[in-house]
Amino acid sequence: MRETISDLELENRRKKAKGRVVVAVVLTVLVVVAALILFVPIIMSDSDYTLYEKIGGLIIGTPAVAIGAFYLFFTIFVNRAYRHFNDAYKNKYVLPLIEESGMFEDIRYDAKQGFDWDTIRSAAVVNCGDKKYFTSEDMLEGRYKNVSFGASDVKAKILKRRGKRSELETVFSGQILRFSTFHDTKESRGYLQIFQKEFLSNIQGWTAEHAVKTENEAFNRRFQIFAEDEHNAYYILTPQFMEKIEAFANEINEQIAICFHQSSMYVAIKRTKSMFDAGVDVPIAEQKQDILADIKLLQDAGDILLCITETK
Repeated sequence: MRETISDLELENRRKKAKGRVVVAVVLTVLVVVAALILFVPIIMSDSDYTLYEKIGGLIIGTPAVAIGAFYLFFTIFVNRAYRHFNDAYKNKYVLPLIEESGMFEDIRYDAKQGFDWDTIRSAAVVNCGDKKYFTSEDMLEGRYKNVSFGASDVKAKILKRRGKRSELETVFSGQILRFSTFHDTKESRGYLQIFQKEFLSNIQGWTAEHAVKTENEAFNRRFQIFAEDEHNAYYILTPQFMEKIEAFANEINEQIAICFHQSSMYVAIKRTKSMFDAGVDVPIAEQKQDILADIKLLQDAGDILLCITETK
């Protein structure tokens, strides 16, 4: 039987971790104040530096001292308490809650595992960035109505040149869900990609050859569609399917992408929130509602696939 933890005990661990964060912040402030008291007279004293150089040094040095001090105090006071809280949250609270919901079967979870870069590259659901800077963790696997699924946090970055400097740019951060699958006679021939359009945000990577338009103009305005086989695209893009997609996008209120390929469907959700990382600032009762919302998200994503397999 899976080990569990009560809401009360987990809340106590959360408060302990939050208290340690407060201690780290207070100590950081004291260090910064002490540094200012010590170094301001020295910086402002007579020297060969101009006033602007002195002020610039103070402006740059103060944040550096603050960051360094907080990192030190976080490592000493917060890190262990947060890990103690977060591990219990993931392994003793989230999984039992998912199992109790009765929505899924054969639930498995591994905090250190995720999708690999090659899988996401082949999925063609988002820009997977540079392999060197790709990370994925918190893999949840199971079955929903006899459809197997996997869900994982994914972060993809690329190294961009900006003048003489190189900077890492995040091209996708969020969750990717994989559902397998169609029945053998209902596989997607080639890739069918559906990308939600967002102002100043483009998560798509490489795309299939044909740009596809449906008879639903509202859907066309909201989504870009690419397919290797146009006939296959129209086979899948039924009115019921498009209605499911729009309802899903409305419910989560985040940019999404969906790709069908052979017997699998991938769903990407762009958001900064992790599915399974606990927060110290939010009471467990509220975080429980977030977990239930994420469970509903998985269920709704699975229903997109099932609406095709059940009506064909």
